[in-house]
Formats: sequence, C-alpha cells, structure tokens
Amino acid sequence: MKILVIDDSSLYQKIHVKLLKTHLKEAEYLTASNGWEGYQIFEKEEPDFIILDLLMPVMNGIEFLKLFRDKHPNSTTRIIVLSADVQRMVKEEVMEMGAVGFVHKPLTEERAREIADDIRRLSHA
Repeated sequence: MKILVIDDSSLYQKIHVKLLKTHLKEAEYLTASNGWEGYQIFEKEEPDFIILDLLMPVMNGIEFLKLFRDKHPNSTTRIIVLSADVQRMVKEEVMEMGAVGFVHKPLTEERAREIADDIRRLSHA
C-alpha cells in the first residue's frame, strides 16, 4: 500500500508520516510539498491513499482535488484531507469533490489511529 502525504511544511510531512507509520507500518510513504508536485507523484506512483493539506503554495488542496477529479474520475486512489481550516463549508466542498475524509490539524496520535483505521476499512471495501 502506498500513501502520499501532500503538505507544504516539511516538518508536518515528517510528523504525519511518523504518526501514521506507528499504525500502518506496512505502507510505503511518499511526500510532496505542494499540490502540483503531489499531482505529478500521483501520476507516476498511483498511491492507494493521499493525505492532502488544503493551504499550500503553487497549487492548493482545492485546486488539486479539482484537477484530480477532472483528469482521473475513475481513480481508485482515496483522498483524506488534513487541514487546519475548520469551516463547515470547506469540509462540505472537499467531500463533494470526492474526498473520503476530513481530519483537523494538528494530527495527533488519536487522529492518526482513526485515519489508519479508515484506511484499513477503505482498502478492504
């Protein structure tokens, strides 16, 4: 299983991977620092899951979701948004665009466990 973490903060990338690895040791982790870089890695690696931040330079998470949806409507890759933006409207928008989950930053041990459980459940669905 491949998981792509897209976040403009290299510190957050490391924290997210470290926390997720404690619950999903078997996964291969890839990282990208903006939506465009993440999209290029997605096209090359076709990860099973993407953990996506929304507020990033170059291409933000919403723009990534639009591009992903338009270019790969039948992709089996599932996207979980991890963002500090807690507005209900934003959460509804990303879910309508195809995200399978929305988790608030900062990622904690408990939230990482919930994401890992969701990934396990979704990968066997």
